[in-house]
Amino acid sequence: MDWPWRGGLGYYAPVRSSKSKGRGRHLSDQRVGIGRRDFLRRCGISGYGLAPAILKIHKAPPIPAPVPWFWDAGSRTLLSTFRDTCGSPAKEYLVETVGSGLALFDYNNDGWLDVLFVNGSTFQILADPALPPTSSHLFRNNGDGTFTDVTIESGLVNTGWGMGVAAADYDGDGFTDVFITNFGTNALFHNNGDGKFTNVTKEAGLEGGNWSTGCAWGDFDGDGRLDLYVARYVDFDRTRIPAPGGMSYCLYHGVPVACGPQGLPGLPDLLYHNEGHGKFREVSNDAGVRDSDRAYGFSVVWCDFDNDGHLDAYVANDSTPNYLWHNKGNGTFEEIALEAGCAVSRDGRPQSSMGIAAGDYDNDGWMDIFVTNFSEDFSTLYNNKNGQFDDVTYEAGLGSAAYKQLKWGAGFVDFDNDGWQDLFVANGHIYVQADKAGNSYRQHNQLFRNMRDGRFTLLPDDQSGFREARSSRGAAFAYLDNGRQPTIVVNNIDEEPFVYSPLNSSRAHWVRLKLVGSGFNRNAIGARVRLTAGGETQTGEVRSGGSYISTSDFRIHFGLGEKTFADEVEIRWPSGRLERHERLAADREYQFAEKSES
Repeated sequence: MDWPWRGGLGYYAPVRSSKSKGRGRHLSDQRVGIGRRDFLRRCGISGYGLAPAILKIHKAPPIPAPVPWFWDAGSRTLLSTFRDTCGSPAKEYLVETVGSGLALFDYNNDGWLDVLFVNGSTFQILADPALPPTSSHLFRNNGDGTFTDVTIESGLVNTGWGMGVAAADYDGDGFTDVFITNFGTNALFHNNGDGKFTNVTKEAGLEGGNWSTGCAWGDFDGDGRLDLYVARYVDFDRTRIPAPGGMSYCLYHGVPVACGPQGLPGLPDLLYHNEGHGKFREVSNDAGVRDSDRAYGFSVVWCDFDNDGHLDAYVANDSTPNYLWHNKGNGTFEEIALEAGCAVSRDGRPQSSMGIAAGDYDNDGWMDIFVTNFSEDFSTLYNNKNGQFDDVTYEAGLGSAAYKQLKWGAGFVDFDNDGWQDLFVANGHIYVQADKAGNSYRQHNQLFRNMRDGRFTLLPDDQSGFREARSSRGAAFAYLDNGRQPTIVVNNIDEEPFVYSPLNSSRAHWVRLKLVGSGFNRNAIGARVRLTAGGETQTGEVRSGGSYISTSDFRIHFGLGEKTFADEVEIRWPSGRLERHERLAADREYQFAEKSES
């Protein structure tokens, strides 16, 4: 199948005047601004190769759904015993404000997905060995809606100041391993296959250093082994950081707050090549991933954005333009976010980006990007047409629905099984002082329903079921009960997590696929699936990493609405092999294993 890449033309749009106070911006009119194509036309530049931002129209409206959609089952599941420790209550330093991610994966191969919460720390704990350290927490799924904390017995104990997590079977032994980024030394935990993990960071060469954030596994060079992208944030030295209010970047609406990231030095990202035999080699410069701007990296996702069969990497950068590392197919990359239209907002502004949702929300076969951003700004929806992106945030109804919120974890997920991906966003401010500055530290999370015409509509809290406000960070999505609808798990700073269990009684049909790759990539990360039912086609992709520094269910789930079977399912394995299946009955999970070369 021919999925070509179409290049575009770079542009710089003038930035409208804005008044900055700390990290937030007050914009005179978020709707006004020169569009990318308008800029090209006014300059007399040809738009050849730029696909128009035409939104797909579906005549049938969404089926009314019972409300609320979710309820918080944290206490029932026993996951509410966890707390993400994030520094002091005053949050005087940036590292105390950004929070942690989580991973949902099956660590013991019993068919039930387990929950790993990454945990932060405090400066006091790091400085005093006599104090009990904080730790990540692994909860085993009991298969009855409850979970048991198995952290100590499993050995998956990350005692650093934890940030992000990406789970994957990096050595092809059939058991899922875990990589955790830290403020400090990173950690790789090898799954021994007996319910226990071993810290093999030093032997693997993945220690990193200083402050790493997002991470994601993906085979970028097609050798069958999973490589690792690690985003890094600020070169942080507490002894050199000004006190809250000590400089212009330490104020939020005139209120003294933690300093940064602007005004602080950034760190280059790291790209590790899997050499086999448990060893990795840092190859960012050799591969062309030269983060010479030292952007403030947060989340990262591997995804084939141009449909050429090679995984690209998209990085959400805080206060600086985002990166799109285009995979050239020869083991090297080129940074093309500006040319491709997904580096900045429509009006040319670098935004303060946190998390990433990648998915085909308009069912046209091209993976779109939703990037969560800081408060007093909109999160940005980039619509993908033939590998070229357009900022369609306002056209999609997402421009003003979350202006005051500070947005983090996000995901495109078909929550009602109607065949169209909805959008979840986790919210929470970084400044506890936000309540004194006209905003709120604790904020409600949001659920946007896909209206099937390129637009989304925000469900009120009483319809979504997100009735309680906290300062949320990492979010991940999984079918924890192996049922028809997903659970949303959210890591919250200093408070118990949210476990949004589906309450929607919709009888819409579905099909779910568990893919088992051959060779070393047993999780089939990077596999692309197209499902056609009733003349409509959906696209999914297996990933490790994304949202805000978190990992979700590897399985690909498709809603079918009223359709009782899928006409055709096409799998493009990471190796490039194509495999097709016909007339799959609805309301079942199928497992497909890639056939090895004879």
